[in-house]
Amino acid sequence: MRLLLLLCLALLATCSFSLEQEVEVTPETFIAYKVREVFPSSRRVVITCHSPRAPPPITYSLWGSQGVEVAKKVVKTGDPASFSINITLKSRPELLTYSCRAASLRGEHSASTKLQMYWELWAKPMAQPRANFVLLERGSGPRVEISCQVSSGSPPITYSLVRKDGYVHRQQRPTYGQPANFSFPLTRTSNWLRCQAANDISVQSSPFRLVPPGCEQKRQAWQSPLEGSVFVCYGRTHHW
Repeated sequence: MRLLLLLCLALLATCSFSLEQEVEVTPETFIAYKVREVFPSSRRVVITCHSPRAPPPITYSLWGSQGVEVAKKVVKTGDPASFSINITLKSRPELLTYSCRAASLRGEHSASTKLQMYWELWAKPMAQPRANFVLLERGSGPRVEISCQVSSGSPPITYSLVRKDGYVHRQQRPTYGQPANFSFPLTRTSNWLRCQAANDISVQSSPFRLVPPGCEQKRQAWQSPLEGSVFVCYGRTHHW
């Protein structure tokens, strides 16, 4: 009986060891590119695909937009696969998206992240931002809400509220396609502010606006000469 029990324990240990040995990590696949030649409306680009942890031979395939296979190559060593392609400027950015897929003989498959070649190769300068200023009178006191957005420009885009003296009052980097929204309470000092949008190519700004508008900066009878004037605002909401 004892011998049978020992035999069962040995079999369980062997099964457990076998299960642990079979657990493997799925290899990662990386994608990169280099520009070889530049033309007015196209680029000659070399895209490399590499799955360093996958055992060779590895079948690499390059995929374009809408699930179209562009090229395929079998690499029998641990080196990356290189694909030389001519990329033409398209009207829609999503048509210039590429990714790599790798497959080994053991059935391992992995895919890279997507390479957005439109934003990489045809970056756009900033358009002039549109700024919407709103003055709100709340229970806690008057506040200013400012929305800034550009119609075109390559990401990432940084929006800033800038004073005339160059001081950056607020700054945001929202998701591409979304406006930057700033909100802050009024102070006793009025300021000229404008919205500035910047990317890696250019900087554009909206016209300066006086904050707050629709308010008069008056000195009250109860104030001493050393105190700053206060704002007298008319209406609960004011757009300008």
